[in-house]
Amino acid sequence: MNQPSALPQAEGVNPFADDVCAGPFGVEENRSVPGMNADILGQLTSTIDERQSSVGRAGGQPLLLLTAPRAGYGKTHLLGRLAAAANGQVVLVPLAFRLEDEIGISAVAVRGLESMARAETTREGWTKLREACAGVCAALVRRLIENGTLPCANPEQAMRVLSGDPVEVFDVNGSARLIGDWVRRFDGQLRKPMVEQAMKRVPAIPAALESWVDAMLNHALDGGMSRMAVLRSLAADETSEGPVTWLRLLGLWRPVVLLVDHLDAYYRNPEAGLRIASLLLDMSEMDGVHVVLSLNQDVWQATFGHHLPSSIEDRLTASQMLLRGIGENEAATLLRMRLQQAGVSADDVREFTAFLDVKRHFLGRPLGSVSARAFLRHAAKQWDFFQQTLASPPAVASISPEEMATEESGVLPLMTDVVPEEEEAPKPGEVSIFDSSTSAQMKLIAEGLAEPTPALPQQDEVPLMPPPAPAPTINGNHLPPPSANGESGASSVPAEPPVQAQFSPSSAGAFENLREMLGKLRQPSAPVPGAEGGGTHAVAQRLAGVMASSVAPGMATGSALPVPSSVFAAPAPAAPVPEHAERDALLGRYEALRLQMAAEAVSLPLDYTKLADLIRLAGKRFPLVRFSEHELPGMTGRYAMCWALQGLEIIFGLANFADGSYWRTLAGFAAGRQAELNVSAVDGSPKLKIVTFKTDREQQSWAILQHSTAFPEELKAQVDAIHLDTPSVAALYAMQRIIKESESGSLQATPAQVMSVLARELDFFWKRVTRAG
Repeated sequence: MNQPSALPQAEGVNPFADDVCAGPFGVEENRSVPGMNADILGQLTSTIDERQSSVGRAGGQPLLLLTAPRAGYGKTHLLGRLAAAANGQVVLVPLAFRLEDEIGISAVAVRGLESMARAETTREGWTKLREACAGVCAALVRRLIENGTLPCANPEQAMRVLSGDPVEVFDVNGSARLIGDWVRRFDGQLRKPMVEQAMKRVPAIPAALESWVDAMLNHALDGGMSRMAVLRSLAADETSEGPVTWLRLLGLWRPVVLLVDHLDAYYRNPEAGLRIASLLLDMSEMDGVHVVLSLNQDVWQATFGHHLPSSIEDRLTASQMLLRGIGENEAATLLRMRLQQAGVSADDVREFTAFLDVKRHFLGRPLGSVSARAFLRHAAKQWDFFQQTLASPPAVASISPEEMATEESGVLPLMTDVVPEEEEAPKPGEVSIFDSSTSAQMKLIAEGLAEPTPALPQQDEVPLMPPPAPAPTINGNHLPPPSANGESGASSVPAEPPVQAQFSPSSAGAFENLREMLGKLRQPSAPVPGAEGGGTHAVAQRLAGVMASSVAPGMATGSALPVPSSVFAAPAPAAPVPEHAERDALLGRYEALRLQMAAEAVSLPLDYTKLADLIRLAGKRFPLVRFSEHELPGMTGRYAMCWALQGLEIIFGLANFADGSYWRTLAGFAAGRQAELNVSAVDGSPKLKIVTFKTDREQQSWAILQHSTAFPEELKAQVDAIHLDTPSVAALYAMQRIIKESESGSLQATPAQVMSVLARELDFFWKRVTRAG
């Protein structure tokens, strides 16, 4: 019997637990996935290089705007890779405002200086701030040598050394410490010439500039928090233009790239957004200063976006770059890299890669929709499950053949070397936990069963499914018991063969339990006798009948399309039919989630991402619905989802109503699609409509959009804004959540089973979406 491999070298440490990048410093390119956002990284570096080389440009350089669909797509990590890629070429100043800050140039200097002081380098006692101070001082000394103010025996060699790494010059153990020691001995005589040299290139108040040069030289020579405190006080002094002076002095050494990140605390604060945008645009006008603004899409829409004057918005978005999620190849590379960095053995790397199954995780997901953080958290959870299986080795692993042949009470027949075919019943004193057919099969399994891939996460969890209730119900209606003849209303699924004893760690080991579950779940589902269509479940057929006769409250107006009930009742492809207890457990879980989501439905705006997940899955599962997804022109990473069924095409608009560019693009796409349908129509004119959703919170913004010029007049009549009350929103969120749980493996049911059992719970939604008028 194949044994599970040994625990990884990094036992107890989850290689995927670290899924949040705290800051850009410390990110190493050789520990990053090269293909992840490679195009955006190249665009950022090339843009900064071009602006550095440009001379005599009129006005300032545009601000670089980096946006992501939501948190976890790697904005901060990408900024870190930019820092690594630009090493030796620019000085990076990360900036994260705090809520107590008065937004202004002083806050920029103080927070940037603090972030550099916290970022340590590879050299002990050195931070990014001390390195920058040393670089400025080295640049001033080099220029003194260039113009002959400072005599030098070998000026070419001295200037070459001073143009290199300043840490090697000013560190007591540096390779060029002779120059640093000389500066340290004669610093009193050098300070005034250095200030005079700075005055030639930095427009600043002479007294303030002298204070800055003095403080930076002290910090370069000695470091320490006391020296840093002096710099911080100078940066906070706006009366002497301290913040601007600091940035201009840094520009003497290298071009300054200001990285503005972590603005989530200003969500729904358009006043702060206007001040931040105006400040950063002004700073981008400074010579030698480049500004990179990093935002999630929700923060952009709620804080900036349409809240800004059109001139400021246009300048902010002039150089916009949109991050996309990782692909299957990048995820596989990230997986291998994390495992190797954690010291996991090659065998475990191979087994866990098969266990996780990256290809299956990305199957059916839109391109670019999986964030790096979401994948890492999925991998972290699967790693915990994987270790649980390794920590529960088979009970027979250490049993010798001689011991297995003994006649002690409790020895299992399937554990012996030879089990005669006629000995199907256990002997007196022996315990059998299988029926006869399963015993023969398990004998073969025990002799050479390979490690199951992928295993399931249910091993050590509390079982989700409760024992079957005496009278199972759906929404209070008693279901008839299953019968063998397959009459109307009865399940025709054959019953499971009886099992003589339950699996438990004490009887056959937790690992055998896992193998048994895998064996059953991997068996193809038996066809339903007498079922038409070859893939429709009995449960789905019963739900189809109920859905065909049910009409949701509030749907008296408008006519429903003549769509067969099987469109929304039976998902495709077919999945094994849940037993009554499992079905009741799914309903119970759904009700619990619906109550849980009620608070979110009341207090937060409509979450279009959750609606998109649900619409996408339903479109792919319903048999008579043809689902498609189209990237909107000029909007990389943003898609329009479409349902096509029985002469009707539905285009879903899922975005904030304040996002005018999205809705104008979607309207143009819909108009083009309508023209295509008219050309290809054979009988009559095909119908097309745009469906969107709103609650009371979105009513005002919807009214503004409705009366704007986003939709052409000929399309306005084809826009159907479905109003959702709080119970409806909670029901949709609950359905989306339970499907996600089934996809991740935390729920003992497949998405197809969830849809087949719970489709009727959203009957009101499906019918309202497909209503013709």
